[in-house]
Amino acid sequence: MLKEETMKRIFMFDIDGTLTPPRQPMTEEMVEMFKGFCERNRVILVTGSDMSKVVEQVPKEIRDLVEGIYTCSGNAYTVKDRVVYENKFEPPEELIALLEDWKNYSHYPVKTGRHLEYRDGMLNYSTVGRNCTQQQREEYEHWDAENGERKILRERILHMFPSLDCAIGGQISIDIYPRGLDKSQSYHRVKGENPNHAIIFCGDRLMPGGNDYPFFKAMGENHLSCRPLDIAVPVSSWQDTKRFLVNCEQAS
Repeated sequence: MLKEETMKRIFMFDIDGTLTPPRQPMTEEMVEMFKGFCERNRVILVTGSDMSKVVEQVPKEIRDLVEGIYTCSGNAYTVKDRVVYENKFEPPEELIALLEDWKNYSHYPVKTGRHLEYRDGMLNYSTVGRNCTQQQREEYEHWDAENGERKILRERILHMFPSLDCAIGGQISIDIYPRGLDKSQSYHRVKGENPNHAIIFCGDRLMPGGNDYPFFKAMGENHLSCRPLDIAVPVSSWQDTKRFLVNCEQAS
């Protein structure tokens, strides 16, 4: 039997970089710890990736334990591998042309292919491309941290396409979607169905421009009119999340 105060909390977690190493599966250590946590708490996952990548990173035993999984930044929702809903997005031709030009004229020298990826309700773009190796992924992340390519591209898209929004996600890409169809929609859905529950969200991209930021911003706006207060927990790695889980269990 769950404790009464535990039943009034819902834990929501980003996946990549929060529960897992970047683009890698959950470690065995994390699987065992998170499995026990899910058995004792209400848990929902929220990711910018599509379901095929979730399957690569999160084992079925965890996917079956959580209440549900919001993929593509909340544009699709799956419960125990059954799709409940999914949004669609047809990106304008002008956006595709901009991204193709950006890829061709980018100063980054390595281009591996699969630069555009169509997902439910969104478009994902990567200059280095999704065919890159883990080492190439880390090299691009380091280069981008120094040169700010993704930040510049994001600003360009926001200026040219006022009806769209975009966010930096993971190590190598940005997500592009209709304004408002971001991770905040998963917060609003869960909070709307559970108005008396506190939501605790754990993510590694809570800063402005990050793909967890819309969720964090929606939580802050909700504080003005709703109790109990919700909490956002910033992490920079799955090890940080592991420490958070330990602290939660000790406080229960």
